[in-house]
Amino acid sequence: MSRLIMLSNRCEPERGQSGDPLLPVFHSVLKKHPGIWFGWNGEVAAGNKQRKASYFNQSGYQQYSWGLTPNEYDNFYQGYNHQVLWPVFHNRPDLIHYKKEYFTTWKNYNHDVKARVAAKIEADDLVWVQDYHLLFTGKMLKEDGHANRCGFFLHQPFPPGDVLRSVPEHDSIMQALFSYDLLGFQSSGDVNNFLAYALRFYRVERLADNLIQLNGHAIRLGIFPCGIDKSVPALSSTNAEAVRNYPRQIIISNDTVSDISGVHCHLTTMETFLSSHSEFLRDVSLLQISDASKGYALSVRDLCTRLERQCGEINDRFGDASWYPINYIRHQLCHADLIYAFYRTAHVAMFTPLSEGMSLQAKAFILAQDADDPGVLMLSALTGTAEQLTDAVLINPYDANEASHALYSALTMPLHERKRRYQQLLAKVERYDSLWWARAFLDALNAEPTQAPATVIPFRASHHGIFTPQNLY
Repeated sequence: MSRLIMLSNRCEPERGQSGDPLLPVFHSVLKKHPGIWFGWNGEVAAGNKQRKASYFNQSGYQQYSWGLTPNEYDNFYQGYNHQVLWPVFHNRPDLIHYKKEYFTTWKNYNHDVKARVAAKIEADDLVWVQDYHLLFTGKMLKEDGHANRCGFFLHQPFPPGDVLRSVPEHDSIMQALFSYDLLGFQSSGDVNNFLAYALRFYRVERLADNLIQLNGHAIRLGIFPCGIDKSVPALSSTNAEAVRNYPRQIIISNDTVSDISGVHCHLTTMETFLSSHSEFLRDVSLLQISDASKGYALSVRDLCTRLERQCGEINDRFGDASWYPINYIRHQLCHADLIYAFYRTAHVAMFTPLSEGMSLQAKAFILAQDADDPGVLMLSALTGTAEQLTDAVLINPYDANEASHALYSALTMPLHERKRRYQQLLAKVERYDSLWWARAFLDALNAEPTQAPATVIPFRASHHGIFTPQNLY
């Protein structure tokens, strides 16, 4: 049986940070598909010390992790990943802060990871690279003669072509993508952007709806919306009691503070809502849980200051001695069990990113709901999740008036409609969970280019050549 070689940016959270929601997803996948998980352990070496590596057994698989050197942390992680690739893949090229040494370190780090993988890989292993951090590693393995089937999954949106070309190494990025046997995307918009770019600037031949060829190398394409572990944790009596006694209707949002998280948008929505619907004064509170991630160090301090000021202004305008409309809570003050308890009790959840691949927190909110009295999910139409969770209340986060009307509808929605939406959303979250995601991707990776995978690739081409979701949803 083939082993799974999983490559991701990290295997463990960065010290002092909350856990990446993708880490338990990868863990559940590797428990089902044994192999080796390669990635950063979240540590940064002190001074000029070399990184320390560790290789140990986990539940059903092995983990090979290491620390970053200070140069790699500054130039690979904070530099090329977060100041070049992250802005571009979230359609914000205006945020790029480019230095040539960023790319040099990024490429050298990929080469180092390639050497670590090459020392452990076997002939029939399947290689699965997660996201752009280690994009070059798969290409380098191929160049070294490793013939293993190799797939790449992009967790971020794929940008329009003219945005991608703002990166000086845009051609190198595309050539690295062309080296894989399977490319996976979160939504039809992402695969359409990739195809439009590839067909415009490269001599790509389309062999089938989901198959292209470049220089004799066939590349399968697929849409695989990332899922989460559908098992629901037990709600502790302490957390349940604390949240049950909360005196207001709860509107909740849980965001990583960044330039595309859209936190300021739903704060403006809340302000507009209270201005238009005074009957809700002292009756609702927005619990704004925010994680000031170190991954966006260039702007996160200014963003946090801006958000705190915005919360203060709204509270000053509408609040009184017994009630604040917005409770701004730092993520480190809320452990996972408490957040789950808030999700279960919340009347409405607002997730309003301006650009995002897949909102796993939105799916976690659905799983946490009480089936007899479910809350309502409000979701940005600009995220890949909106293509899948169509029974959420979809909004344009830039339009505070539209979002305010949607919030009023969510808070006043009849129970039968809330149940209908919840049941539809839950069915999708449970069916397309993390194990479905891995199975669909690995089936497609295992299939020969001339064969259909066991799990149907979930997209088709319209008569215009545009790819749309199949009858998956």
